[in-house]
Amino acid sequence: MMAEHEAEWMQVAKQGPLVSDPMSALCLKAEYAGNANENFLLGIESLAKRYDAMRRVRGDGNCFFRAFIFALCEQLLSPDGNPGSASSSQTARLRACIEETIRASKAELIAVGYSEIAIDAFWETFVDYLAAMETRSHAELYPLFTFLQDFQTEGGESEYLVWYARLLTAGHLKKHAETFQPFIEGLFPELTVEQFCAAEVEPMGKECDQPQIAALTEALNIGVKIEYLDGSAKELQTYECSASASSSSSPRSATQEPVTLYLLYRPGHYDILYPRAAAPSTASAAAVQEQ
Repeated sequence: MMAEHEAEWMQVAKQGPLVSDPMSALCLKAEYAGNANENFLLGIESLAKRYDAMRRVRGDGNCFFRAFIFALCEQLLSPDGNPGSASSSQTARLRACIEETIRASKAELIAVGYSEIAIDAFWETFVDYLAAMETRSHAELYPLFTFLQDFQTEGGESEYLVWYARLLTAGHLKKHAETFQPFIEGLFPELTVEQFCAAEVEPMGKECDQPQIAALTEALNIGVKIEYLDGSAKELQTYECSASASSSSSPRSATQEPVTLYLLYRPGHYDILYPRAAAPSTASAAAVQEQ
């Protein structure tokens, strides 16, 4: 019965938008109605108490990377449109750090064996997207509205960002192969880091596991907190990969302020969460709902 329920909601996830509008975590209850495992409903109630909203992400195998990049880019939009405010200044500093990291990443990827011709268009799209975010934050009434449209467009440039996130992950795994090889052997005993990246990281549509999560958070020096709703316990289980624990040796990480992204994991799938103190602004959410 549990497998049937998982198959049903995974089918729904595969058919949904790339990234949804904000919604209450309580909306998940309908997907577990009649499920004999009450831990799912208990977990949903706990989520709703701790998180003000969530966004569904399409379950096409790219959900972790899409959720991570969307949540990160959302952090890079000035929250109030006022370039002189403290919150906007903090956002601008973070955006500058991330942009510097992405700009430097092409040379780092070439150093571990990637062809410049193969990665240049994806790298350039990411750099240009980040550079445009400053103008977007200050020039538009509802920058989140336009930003969400970018991530809801089938085949749009946001897909370039998603694939480049995979590339950043693979590049970090290769650069730190000795560190990650034991973890990869635990999942795929027959694969080297190079083979793992070619088979499980670089191709679009491949689901994500803990080595990829750790590598991407370290590559960007961005923390992630993942709430596990898998029915295994009455209380939500939490996995946290802290930016402060990153193995990144880049001097950029020393000036980058700590940031944590929040995701929800259900078997084989990731969505975006908003803690009650960091929910989408009323104005932005209202603008999104008016689509």
